[in-house]
Amino acid sequence: MKNSKNPLLKNLQKVLLALLLVGFILPSSLALAGDKIRGKYKVIGSVEKLKGAKQVEMAEFFNYSCGHCYRFLETSKKLRDKFKDKLFHKKYPIYWGEQTAIPAKTYYITDELGVEEKFTQELFDTNFKLHINIFQPRVIQRLSQHYKIEQEIRDGMKSPSIEAKVNKSLALFKEYGGDETPTVILNNVLKVTPSISGGSVEKMTENLELIIGDILSYN
Repeated sequence: MKNSKNPLLKNLQKVLLALLLVGFILPSSLALAGDKIRGKYKVIGSVEKLKGAKQVEMAEFFNYSCGHCYRFLETSKKLRDKFKDKLFHKKYPIYWGEQTAIPAKTYYITDELGVEEKFTQELFDTNFKLHINIFQPRVIQRLSQHYKIEQEIRDGMKSPSIEAKVNKSLALFKEYGGDETPTVILNNVLKVTPSISGGSVEKMTENLELIIGDILSYN
């Protein structure tokens, strides 16, 4: 059979060849993460960077009005207890819509004062148990009186460095394509959320436990 001289046919053959090559390349690239690291996640960086990791940075983007975040406040303790110093839990407060930056600023102020964990719990409890709007300045000031940090809170609210930290949180959330909270980023490579994990915080926590364990054993 003679080779066809039809240029249209030649172009079609090239397109088909290109599609076949893509079909071979994409599955192998996507399978790389799945073969080495179990669980449900979205790959946002190079999986090879996870190889030989001695510690996993779990960057959590959270919102104080988020019920899933409130629940993860408790379930994430299981991860820290299991992996200890092999897991670095770094938190980034964000806000959206009509919300104010006040709670997010409070996070960084109390973090510098060494009372962030207790104050964060207090804020979540106030929002979900007492149903009080914590995005109001007077609510934060009232809570700060209990910790005797009223002046530090006032000063921190006007601090350029505190504002810069909050802006960085928002910028990173956008950079990672965040659209729900909590959004968890592992070593700048894997993205995990409740929806990716199956819908609940419990499933997300179990998912994270599996993923983090596999990252730490990925050699």
